[in-house]
Amino acid sequence: MSPDQIVAEALATLLDLEADSFGDGTLLDELEGWDSVNALRVLVYLEREVGGALEFEPYSSAATVGEVADVVATALGKAVTR
Repeated sequence: MSPDQIVAEALATLLDLEADSFGDGTLLDELEGWDSVNALRVLVYLEREVGGALEFEPYSSAATVGEVADVVATALGKAVTR
């Protein structure tokens, strides 16, 4: 599964969203249900999916769905090609 797919699955599952209702450029603040509690829930979900910790500073600084996917890609050791 690609980093984009992992993030889309996390957001769709935890925020009860349709995966096609957002994309890489979608601002996290524009997602229905996005708040500090759900941000932490998504972080824990993503860490479970990648099998290790994500770097917190880049994650907490991410403004878009694509930026979160970049953090996941880095954790997986994959090149970011945005």
